[in-house]
Amino acid sequence: MNKVFVTGGSGLVGSFFVENYSKKYQIIAPDYPKIDLTKKETFENIIREEKPDVILHFAAYTDVSQAENQRDDKNGACWQINVEGTRNLVKLAKEVNAHFIHISTDYVFPGSEEDPGPHKESDIPEVNSSKLTWYGFTKAEAERVVNSILGRKRTILRLVYPVRAKYPAKLDYLRKPLSLFDQGKLYSLFNDQQVTITFINEACLALEKIINDKLYGFFHASTPDTSTPFELVSYLIEKAKGKKNVVNEASLDNSSVRYQKFGGLKVEETQKALGIKFSPWHQVIDQIVANF
Repeated sequence: MNKVFVTGGSGLVGSFFVENYSKKYQIIAPDYPKIDLTKKETFENIIREEKPDVILHFAAYTDVSQAENQRDDKNGACWQINVEGTRNLVKLAKEVNAHFIHISTDYVFPGSEEDPGPHKESDIPEVNSSKLTWYGFTKAEAERVVNSILGRKRTILRLVYPVRAKYPAKLDYLRKPLSLFDQGKLYSLFNDQQVTITFINEACLALEKIINDKLYGFFHASTPDTSTPFELVSYLIEKAKGKKNVVNEASLDNSSVRYQKFGGLKVEETQKALGIKFSPWHQVIDQIVANF
């Protein structure tokens, strides 16, 4: 049984892995503040003592809006957690010879008209911070840190807008607008933004394959087809509430918030490498609604 050290084990994605794979792996998942990625001393001893076979790095600073307020500040929480925290963790992984699996995001790519997604696994993350959100740039930099320290003996799994049926601690990309709809507070949604989404159940299945076969490289867990926020939420409300034509449309071009316009991830290479198929977005929503 592989011993797996998990960071972010109480988060949206990490908690699903901890809850559903504790019988398949010996999982060590100390919570914040017991381990704090900005304080190496909080996790270096436990990693050296336990010598895990795998270090699965979910933990990250993910508040995209707040991260923008920290742009270019390498003393800010976003940089310190996503870059320096990852650097400390990767060094320890190399020291104890653990398989390091880094969870990343499609935000490492601009998703612009000049460099549109969906991006494939082998695409190179953007190096110009002005073309990314600050959150996206710190995650891109974290990937570069992992590569520089471990070379080819590393694994990076990119996700995009992860969703699941149940997680009381936080509303995700689908459950948040559904909750707002129930409250009569749903905002207008972009009809011109291209996205894919990650079904957390299937992302963890991909991780199981990666861990068991000790696979290195770049992988994506995402729906194989794109949609728009307007289309996704309209379908979700129809399936969950039986109501049609209740979502108002908006244009990303009129937004003051910085988002990728042509985002998303391709999964063809990952599906071939892992021997799995990711569900299209209609099926993901159907499965989520069936398990509410």
